[in-house]
Amino acid sequence: AMPRGREYTLVELLVVLAILGFVIALVGPLTVDRIDKARAQEEWLVLDRTVRGLAFRAFADGRDVELRGEGTQFTWKLGDAEPRSLDLAHLFFDSPQVVLINPNGVAEPRSLTLRQAGRERRLDLNAWLEDGK
Repeated sequence: AMPRGREYTLVELLVVLAILGFVIALVGPLTVDRIDKARAQEEWLVLDRTVRGLAFRAFADGRDVELRGEGTQFTWKLGDAEPRSLDLAHLFFDSPQVVLINPNGVAEPRSLTLRQAGRERRLDLNAWLEDGK
């Protein structure tokens, strides 16, 4: 006769499933929070890279660039070109903000103020002049 392996009872299986459910309930929200923070940081970097590129474009083309932030919408207009925009999901402008980048690539005012996950962040628009990037 063949030896029989130990079989698991329904109660043992239910205990294992309950433990797994408890662990998932603890780890799940932490994972979602980390993913949201990573997406918000990615959006911040995209916005920063966009602004730096626009400042360089203003300088290279010798044209003004107008930046406008309102709510979750960031728009820009290079000279007489059609306005373009970036929809933000994790960043928010508390009040409408308008910035003009002159043909020398210098922004006035020097920064944009946004809110990310309830905290205020300030994007320095003239940083590209100081760090050589």
